[in-house]
Amino acid sequence: MRAWLWAEFAFLYILIPPIVAGFIRPYMGDAMLRRIGIMNLSFDVGLPRGLFVFPLLLFTFLSMFIYLRLDPTFDNTKLWSWSRFKGDFKRIINQFVWLASAILIVTWLLAWHTDIMPEYRFLYLPREVPLLMLFITIFYPWVSAYPQEITHRAFFFHRYRSIIGEGRTAFVLNVLTFSWLHITMWNWVAIVMTIPAGIMFAYTYRRSDSALAAGFEHALFGIWVFFVGLGYFVFTGNGMPATP
Repeated sequence: MRAWLWAEFAFLYILIPPIVAGFIRPYMGDAMLRRIGIMNLSFDVGLPRGLFVFPLLLFTFLSMFIYLRLDPTFDNTKLWSWSRFKGDFKRIINQFVWLASAILIVTWLLAWHTDIMPEYRFLYLPREVPLLMLFITIFYPWVSAYPQEITHRAFFFHRYRSIIGEGRTAFVLNVLTFSWLHITMWNWVAIVMTIPAGIMFAYTYRRSDSALAAGFEHALFGIWVFFVGLGYFVFTGNGMPATP
């Protein structure tokens, strides 16, 4: 059973992200295959590059959600506990207020004082496409943030606690696999900036025992990231950071 769980863990959290990344940008995925000596396979199957992402996320989310709901050893209140969410609400908001200011300053520095981010991307969505920003604000929490807290927090910590425990090792692996998930964006900035994000969300989930609380925090920061312009790096398939 332990060997199966390790194999399942490796497949879901280590192998799937680069495979999806390959389908999103086939020419880069094929180059990755060539580097590891695989010459006869290609990710180019003639389908839209974004086809795999949200359907796969939805399928994974629903599968893991149903598994947790049906598992008698799992406390289902961890999926949406309102009382635990309320207990952590003030801390989440207070933390967001001061971190949001820091994120805004960092984004401005990246846009105006480095070559990492194009200048026009700073506050791009609220300035140029406010309706898209509104759309993201409404749907991002339920389409992306909360599902990821089910797949990468609730399911992760419950399903694999027998092989990774519930302490520091589990926490570190959770943060790293959450960051690794963002390899689909094909840029190093997405990987780097989701490490502190993963630390925050994992801490909130472990502290509150509520995927709702972690999902709310994830949604707050995710929406803000798109608002200030860092969404440029975490929009699936955007390519290398320096590309406009």
